[in-house]
Amino acid sequence: MKSAKIFVCVLLVLLLFAPANRAASEIVLTHVTVIDTTGGSPKADQTVIIRGSHIASVEPSANVTPPKSARVIDAHGRFLIPGLWDMHVHIAGLAADPIWSKHVLLPLLLANGITGVRDMGGDLSSLLEWKREIEGGSLLAPNIVAAGPFLTAGGRKAPEQLPVTNVADARAAVRELKNHGADFIKIISLPSKEVFFAVADECKKQNIPFVGHLPMQVSAAEASSAGMRSIEHLFYSAFSLSLSSKEEELRPRLVEAERKGDSAAWEQIQQEADATYSKEKAAALFATLKKNGTWVTPTLTSLDISGHPENWKMDDTQLAFVPSAISAQWRTSLSDPELKSRAAWLARQGANDWKLTGELHRAGIPLLVGSDSLDPFVIPGDSLHQELSELVRAGLTPAEALQAATRGAAQFLGREKDFGSIEKGKRADLVLLAANPLENIANTRKIDAVIRNGKYLDRVALDKLLDDAKSAAANGK
Repeated sequence: MKSAKIFVCVLLVLLLFAPANRAASEIVLTHVTVIDTTGGSPKADQTVIIRGSHIASVEPSANVTPPKSARVIDAHGRFLIPGLWDMHVHIAGLAADPIWSKHVLLPLLLANGITGVRDMGGDLSSLLEWKREIEGGSLLAPNIVAAGPFLTAGGRKAPEQLPVTNVADARAAVRELKNHGADFIKIISLPSKEVFFAVADECKKQNIPFVGHLPMQVSAAEASSAGMRSIEHLFYSAFSLSLSSKEEELRPRLVEAERKGDSAAWEQIQQEADATYSKEKAAALFATLKKNGTWVTPTLTSLDISGHPENWKMDDTQLAFVPSAISAQWRTSLSDPELKSRAAWLARQGANDWKLTGELHRAGIPLLVGSDSLDPFVIPGDSLHQELSELVRAGLTPAEALQAATRGAAQFLGREKDFGSIEKGKRADLVLLAANPLENIANTRKIDAVIRNGKYLDRVALDKLLDDAKSAAANGK
């Protein structure tokens, strides 16, 4: 009898408090303009109810009475977009030491409205640990999709790279990375065509996507037809070589220049490829990419910054988010005597990349938005907003650029059910803006709040994240 009474009391407590607990987890944004990234017009005066980690409803404000116990935010005059994805970052390798980047880069990205990233080469153990903490709720940070170490034709084995020298190495590397938990395989360079196609074949067998740079021996059409899911960069992948009327002559020369490490010859060949652009070859290649569902990540910002060191500012406030050892390296590079001539070359190549990006877009090739941070002076977070502006400069509308960084990322990753647009049932990864990004894409920087997995971070909370990241950077964590 006593145990029965205890059971009844416990049940009454649960019944009394359960509704309050559910209501307490509700966030209601009223009178907000919802930016429709599925291609429709913006929806003015909407009320968005977030329950737990998901969007519970999106309806005209006139039709909704917010629950009394919910947290209600009057978002009149503000604009709601899906969380942004930076689809080409390095946050746990190369310049980004995991020891400090967890405390610096992850909060910095989130405070900039970036709720998801694709890491393109880094320490897989660290990345997987962070993913577990994020998914378990102990770490507030963007979603992470990671390759782990990228495949390269040379160099030493390191957390961010895995050298492969032959077909057997290539197949073993794919299996090893998949077994370790990599989401996809990334290629930087490979020693031969045979090794490339071995990677492609093993990825198909293991049912894991592969992406990356175009090896010099492989054309864009060959890579696309072999199943390469996304081509990263245009210049660094020698993309224009696949569009040259002299490709058959130039490609063997480029392979030899790379083998010898002859950068002067490499640059000359690249220039010849640009000058012999063929509209017919471009049309054929674009048709192949479209048929195969191959995406392209232009990374225009990184090339633009590298090509214009005269714009590098030693007093840039964004440098506060970079540990002193890294910023010192960047400052030292300014005294490199070859920097100016190299920069002029990169600036010329940049102009070609902007042209190609516009052509790819007009041909219907889907583009991903990636910053390639931490290249010198390419600061994580802000550089993604700059990349959006560069895509608009290349010919996309603000709406199209925004779609690429939201719905496009979701489509590429096969996660449209989870994110990419503001709809009932989707994950509540959202950004509240003070101005309309469709009028000016730079307005994506005007962030009032970020909602990550249903957690509302207002401006005060975001500034706290930034202050903590600066402190961690200063301490070299």
